[in-house]
Amino acid sequence: MRRYFFFVLLFVGARQAMPQSQQVDSLREAMLKSKGTAKVDALNTLAHEISSYNYDQSVQLAGEAFVLAKELNYTNGMAEARLYEGVIALRIGKNELAQQKFLECIELCKTPEVQYLKGGAFTYLGVLHQDKDRLDSAEFYYKKSYQLLEDGKKPLYLSFLYRNLARLSQLKNDIPQQLNYLNKSWLIRKELKDKRPMVHVGKDLVVYYTEQGDYRKSLSLLEEIQKALGRDTIGNEEISLIYKERAIIYADLGDYKTALSLFYKVRKFYEQNESQYELANLFGDMGNVLSFSSSNYETSLKYFFKAIDIAELNLFHSKTTMLYARVGWVYFLMEQYKLAEEYSQKALKTAEGKYPSEEASALNMLGLLNTRYGNNQRALDYLERALVIRQKNNYRAAEASTLLNIGIVYEQMNNLKMAEQYDLKSLALEEELNNASDLSYAYQSLGQLYTKMKLFDKALLFLNKGEILAKKIRAKDIVKDVYKNKRDLFGAQLNYAQAYRYAVLYQQTHDSLFNENLSTRISAIQYDFELDQKEDQIKILNQQQQLQQDRLARQQDEIRFQRWTIIIGIVFLIIVSAVAYSIFFYYKKVRKLNFEVAEQNEEITAQSEELREANEVLGKLNREVTEQNEEIQSQAEELTESNQAIAKINEGLEEKIRARTNELKTAYRELDTFFYRSSHDFRRPLTTFMGLAEVAKIMVKEPASLELFEKVNETARNLDKMLMKLQSVSLVSNEELSIAEIDFNDIFQRVVHQFQSDLVQRKIRTVLKVELKNIFYSYPILIETALQNIIENAVLFCAHQNPVIELSATTSGNEVNIVVADNGQGIDRAFLPRVSEMYFRANEKSTGNGLGLYIVKKMVDRLQGRLIVDSELNKGTTVSIFLPNRAGYIFK
Repeated sequence: MRRYFFFVLLFVGARQAMPQSQQVDSLREAMLKSKGTAKVDALNTLAHEISSYNYDQSVQLAGEAFVLAKELNYTNGMAEARLYEGVIALRIGKNELAQQKFLECIELCKTPEVQYLKGGAFTYLGVLHQDKDRLDSAEFYYKKSYQLLEDGKKPLYLSFLYRNLARLSQLKNDIPQQLNYLNKSWLIRKELKDKRPMVHVGKDLVVYYTEQGDYRKSLSLLEEIQKALGRDTIGNEEISLIYKERAIIYADLGDYKTALSLFYKVRKFYEQNESQYELANLFGDMGNVLSFSSSNYETSLKYFFKAIDIAELNLFHSKTTMLYARVGWVYFLMEQYKLAEEYSQKALKTAEGKYPSEEASALNMLGLLNTRYGNNQRALDYLERALVIRQKNNYRAAEASTLLNIGIVYEQMNNLKMAEQYDLKSLALEEELNNASDLSYAYQSLGQLYTKMKLFDKALLFLNKGEILAKKIRAKDIVKDVYKNKRDLFGAQLNYAQAYRYAVLYQQTHDSLFNENLSTRISAIQYDFELDQKEDQIKILNQQQQLQQDRLARQQDEIRFQRWTIIIGIVFLIIVSAVAYSIFFYYKKVRKLNFEVAEQNEEITAQSEELREANEVLGKLNREVTEQNEEIQSQAEELTESNQAIAKINEGLEEKIRARTNELKTAYRELDTFFYRSSHDFRRPLTTFMGLAEVAKIMVKEPASLELFEKVNETARNLDKMLMKLQSVSLVSNEELSIAEIDFNDIFQRVVHQFQSDLVQRKIRTVLKVELKNIFYSYPILIETALQNIIENAVLFCAHQNPVIELSATTSGNEVNIVVADNGQGIDRAFLPRVSEMYFRANEKSTGNGLGLYIVKKMVDRLQGRLIVDSELNKGTTVSIFLPNRAGYIFK
């Protein structure tokens, strides 16, 4: 029976044999008591111990271990902490962070006693490459790991390597080697004192035997693992993995109620531990089981979409791509072809160039869809693209499926000979892989084809093979197709008795399958509904409990408020009594003071008369001040009039300045226009002059005359280059230049092409390199003009032997760095500060006009960039231009 499954990679360190909760408590106590490097080791061990059920705390402890180890300069502890951080990052789908941590671990493993950590990190790097279908790179890292671990001193690390080598063998379709590596890993872990590492290799063996249809062996292995674990006081991932594999097996056996119940337990574990990556995996597994085992498409889509929501939210790109493809397949089985195409196109868009396995699956699905639409040629295009990817990556089982699909398309096109070729190729692969389900399907498909080709003996032979094998593996859906094809075969032979017999068998099998699928679908939907109801009831109970707690909290708040009110009232009464007593006590003192105040009032009255006299004197002084203020005001009015007059003068002056400025701008524009048109007018006779020189070279045969015309032509060309440079100077001040997206590949090619004849003549090799992370916007004409002048200098002063010019454009922070480097004559460093001056020549033998780098500097200044010229005499020159991205001006 076909089933999709996902590998969950977990690396568990060596731990002592005791119940897990006791182990954790013991390690916590040891960690709290220890100091120095011993504390680092205790933190790392504890982080590893709880990594199966508390990811956040595990990462926190490993981080604390790294910080403390760094303070103590304890590199071994730092390496171990980085390895564990990488493991958790890999488990939650953060692959780039995981790779960074593993590389840091390898860098820190400097002493012989921690080479096993380095081996573990190499294994994980292999896993990362393996997950991206880079099988050669994965094998490279596994070999490096084996060199460090083959002595067997760290058996758990070696068994982990064997486990992943088994997975690599499976991807290469080397099934015997896969089983060999799994057994090696299993035997190592069975001998360990701690039995928990058995779970992960045991799970891989269970998957292997389940794929082979040996459910008894699979369940026996799960029983052995759970028995070895014993009673566990913490709901951890080992127990969840066992439940998950049991659920998949029970679903394959048709016991969906038990399967969904086990899935529900696993789901609760991952939700409580906030493991989004594993939760997405789980929902994907549930969707696969319900769609491929029970044809319960509606419920499977429900779980697929839950998985997609988690994967999209957490940016699990590879997981999202795979889920899109699975949803497309389910819609195809439901004959919802438009939706199937929509999700297959989504899968293709996200997988293209990144995930070859899913890209091929999406292309294969689109091929099948176009077969249904009757677009046979388009179907072939999709299927052949899928075939190329699967053959390139050695996906042999998938290759056999695609070959069979291509045969179906040719059969639909009535090209039966081509269909036979592809069906036979598919059959050869299936016989080599020996997958009973796929092989029986290939037999019946070929039998159907031979019936159409009227090769009745061959048709009956292959249909009989398909029937025998399908009955052996209890694949009723394939048996049904065989009966239908045999009905058609005997009907074509006019053997109506046998045709009728197989028609009856086909209808009986079809009805039986329909009833079984309907029963299992109803059962699965009913139990899934019951689980949802139970979950809703739990939510309601939790809400009621929360409301009850809130109500009790409010009551307690009211009681506390009443208590405080009473206390505050008592305190207030005490304060009022104290204030009343104080008022009475001070009343007597106030009466005594009143008599003293009356005496003082008489003295104040006498002083008031004296103050009145003083006020009269002050009034006189105030009048004098008022008169002075009036004089000041009149002077202020005079100043205001003066200021107004000055303002009028300034207004006239500003108008004159604006007028003069406008006249100056007009003059500059006219000068630029005159300069530009004059240069064009000069170029016209020069072009004619050069053309006449070329004609003269054809018509005149005398060598001396030809040499003279060549010099005349060269002089004209030099004048033309000089005019072009002068036009470039005018271009810098042009206000009408437009910003656009820069295609550096195109600009480099155009500039190099302009100097093609000189490059060929001087045998100069050019190297072009463009590596930009973002789209770059600027003024294309200015960049191209600057590059023309730089390349011209590089050509003029090229090396005599093996001359080369390298052009590159790369991202440097928020800027783009354009570099033109040559191995030519170079410039004396003493002249470098002056190279961008007008008409400056650093070489007395130079035939240039001294404007090249001056124009480049003007262009770069206009682009608000930076120009750096580095050179060494007789070794070459490097010109670097740093330009800001002008994208903001485009999108404002």
